[in-house]
Amino acid sequence: MSSFQIDYDSVAEIYDLYVAADYDIPFFLQEAATVEGPVLELTAGTGRLSLALIQAGVQLTCVDGSRGMLDVLSRKLRDRGLSAEVLCANVCQLELHTRFQLALLPFQSFMEIVGEPRQRQALSAVFACLGAGGRFICTMHNPAVRRAQVDGTLRVVGRFPIPDGSLVVSGFEQGGHPLVKRLQFFEFFGSDGRLRSKQLLPMEFEFVERDHFEMMARDAGFHVLGLYGNYDRSPFDPGRSPVMIWVLQKADAQPSVATDAPQAARR
Repeated sequence: MSSFQIDYDSVAEIYDLYVAADYDIPFFLQEAATVEGPVLELTAGTGRLSLALIQAGVQLTCVDGSRGMLDVLSRKLRDRGLSAEVLCANVCQLELHTRFQLALLPFQSFMEIVGEPRQRQALSAVFACLGAGGRFICTMHNPAVRRAQVDGTLRVVGRFPIPDGSLVVSGFEQGGHPLVKRLQFFEFFGSDGRLRSKQLLPMEFEFVERDHFEMMARDAGFHVLGLYGNYDRSPFDPGRSPVMIWVLQKADAQPSVATDAPQAARR
């Protein structure tokens, strides 16, 4: 079992400079709108998704393993006059007293839980946090598509403005069967174009194949309600879909659902 942990504390104060993705927010807002009761967001980070959910009136509990990331989120909440429960905890070792009607693990973050033992722990921990009939939406990259980028090639993520200069983020990835090792570089340039400093963030994540994840989810007690291939709710295509968006349910009866196409979750 890997003990490696991505040091998100080291990039907490710059994370929002280079991560501003919002393509999945409408999807999660729609899912949360169907729930009457508390919602659990795992790997909440600095609140990329959290703020939109809270502003929409969701009763949200935000969990992340990085205290630095949560400090940024808490500051945002204070500045905006918003409130949410914010907890620093390991997804594999959740001990929450509230029983949630919906749990979210966005931004393909399940893949950062490396190793089957820890993945099974995480699924069991989320299952225990849900009330009867509660749903768990878990997102991952589709290995068949994402693996093509794991080729050792240095790729620039982007150039982002900072006070008196710019930040260039790049990285390369190796492996992929199933563990991916990524080195992410941060280069800070002044307004004169000169390099001022560098920072390195080692990262690891693991490709989880569709059949294997479904087996682990069922072993944890979940029923599979559906599987989307993108945030527009299109059916999952094993060879083309960029992501796997799993809709799981903690329920007493096994629904009759095929997992090669999305299904409407029970409301």
